[in-house]
Amino acid sequence: MSPRFAMPRCRQMALACAILWLTGGQALATSPMGLGFQRFTATGPKDALGRGVSDMLDTDMVTLLNEGANSKCNLAVREVKRMDDILKELELQKSPQFDQSKRVIPNFIELRFSATGHVVTTENSMAIDIKITDTRSNKVVASFEATLDPESQDILKTIDQAVKSILDQLCPRAHRLNLSVGPHFVIDTEVCDITKPFQARPKGGFSGVQVSFTPRSREAGSFTEAGKAYGAQWNGRGDYTIAWSGDSGRFQASNPNTVLVVGRRVQHNDVMTGTVTRLPRRCPAG
Repeated sequence: MSPRFAMPRCRQMALACAILWLTGGQALATSPMGLGFQRFTATGPKDALGRGVSDMLDTDMVTLLNEGANSKCNLAVREVKRMDDILKELELQKSPQFDQSKRVIPNFIELRFSATGHVVTTENSMAIDIKITDTRSNKVVASFEATLDPESQDILKTIDQAVKSILDQLCPRAHRLNLSVGPHFVIDTEVCDITKPFQARPKGGFSGVQVSFTPRSREAGSFTEAGKAYGAQWNGRGDYTIAWSGDSGRFQASNPNTVLVVGRRVQHNDVMTGTVTRLPRRCPAG
């Protein structure tokens, strides 16, 4: 059996170890948000393999979250498939047969995100559909779909892609924006998620102008700008594109704007250019 299929050592030991590992045994500065992989449903001639996908996913997610670059995610895998057994074990530990001074005190990580999935198999294909739901809002906040031939393609690669995609959606990588209109209007800032609305302010004399970005995707969006700088009122808007090459993107935008000074209106048709860089650091989940 491939070592990637092996469960973490803690899972191979007594149930009490699983309790410690998945009910607060992780020492984090703040309480992590729990991500629980429910037992996936599966249909087709290879349904047993399909049902095992959720076990592979939570094992790989634990490994990924322990990597240094993901430490700020504040997310932890929580056991949900064996929760009934864990609760029974905790109840049993209250009996006189156990040393009460060493009894595990329940400290369950909140189940903030619940992962459900369905796998459809045929003789030569496997289709995986995963949904991550925020348990507070009941909204789908992340998803992943893939189809592969398990006989000729490496299912472990697909599992890797799935956990990385889910983590990118729950804990997006931070991005640095370095944009400018000429030498004086310069934006140099970090944002958490380049696909959600965000605001930025230029440096120096233009810091009174707020630029509000509304992404349509990772590659394009629009923005507005409004505020005072150098004694004048500035208002503008435009559309932008980001041409990505790996973790670096070239930002290009039209930037028509109007300057109102001493009752006189001056119009410009500027261009905003620069770079967007995807950083190793992740933003917290949720």
